[in-house]
Amino acid sequence: MRLSRLFRLPLSAVEELCRMAYFEEIRIHGEASQARTAALMGKSLRTVGHLERQYRAGFLTGEAELEQVREVEGALDESPSTLQEVRERVSHIDGERIELILERLVGVGRARLDGGGQRRYTLNPAFISLVGDDVDAQLDGLRHQLDVIISAVRARFLQAGRPAVARTLSFVADSAEVEAMADGFVMDLRRGCIEAEEAALKRRIRERYAVTFVLTPIPPPDRDEL
Repeated sequence: MRLSRLFRLPLSAVEELCRMAYFEEIRIHGEASQARTAALMGKSLRTVGHLERQYRAGFLTGEAELEQVREVEGALDESPSTLQEVRERVSHIDGERIELILERLVGVGRARLDGGGQRRYTLNPAFISLVGDDVDAQLDGLRHQLDVIISAVRARFLQAGRPAVARTLSFVADSAEVEAMADGFVMDLRRGCIEAEEAALKRRIRERYAVTFVLTPIPPPDRDEL
């Protein structure tokens, strides 16, 4: 929900994404029948059939929504533009909708907002696109990382006695030192996992574990940033 707020998603889009994500979890990942899916979701078979057709057609596409975002983004360039100037360039889009899209572009780092005097928007040339060729690999990596976190939550809260650990440390540091420290952490983790696996295989132990590593800058609590 926090990401939805940062992306300025309308409630209808959030509801639709939640509906389709739950359908995917039950029907696709859980391999439930249509009847079982309908029972778990509390919906009719007709509704589940509609959701399945929508899922197979690619429910994340949102062509109309994406087209508006692309048009507003295209109305910006590397020279600062006011909200009124952007509205004039894409006058066929509702003005309030344009403002929401601009807020979203700023929230994800695609555009910058100069708050001094008259507010002006500028494209961020350093932004890394989320629709690049490697987006599927990025999403797959994120999905795997979230699977590990879910397993840790399950073990900590529902499976007493299982060896699951979760720790979060917040600290102040220089970015260059943090990068070097992260490289060292990853190397130590990889070495430890290899040693543990080799010892387990020698004893014919096949119980699987996973560790996920996350290190990130934390924005100030009063700013809407990713």
